[in-house]
Amino acid sequence: MESLLGHNTRRPDITFYRSGRIDITARIANIIGLRDGDVIDIGREDGEYYLYRLHKAGQTIGRHEAQCMSTHKGRLHPSRNLRAFSKRLTDCILSMTTKGDTARVWCGGTTKFDNGETAVIIIIPSFNLIKQ
Repeated sequence: MESLLGHNTRRPDITFYRSGRIDITARIANIIGLRDGDVIDIGREDGEYYLYRLHKAGQTIGRHEAQCMSTHKGRLHPSRNLRAFSKRLTDCILSMTTKGDTARVWCGGTTKFDNGETAVIIIIPSFNLIKQ
């Protein structure tokens, strides 16, 4: 018998699109403490990639690259799923993961930086395991 789901049923935590769109699930936003208006970045140290908050919402003036926004602002209870746009970040991740237009990646454990910020480890597969 052939399985329709396959062996991997875990849903991605972050999705990167060729257009520069980055979708972050509510689980990851809660772990890092992201909220509407925060600016994210991806850092690399010792071969690991980390997603972290670069600037808090109240500390920025104007619009910024990779600034998070709620995916459903107009609701009574806005969504905790966040969206950001950064062509530079998505191009970097896509070049490492896939030749396609979308990279769906998972996050591992968390770590604390010296400044007290929490970051999550991004699991970068050598190829995209989830079919497009």
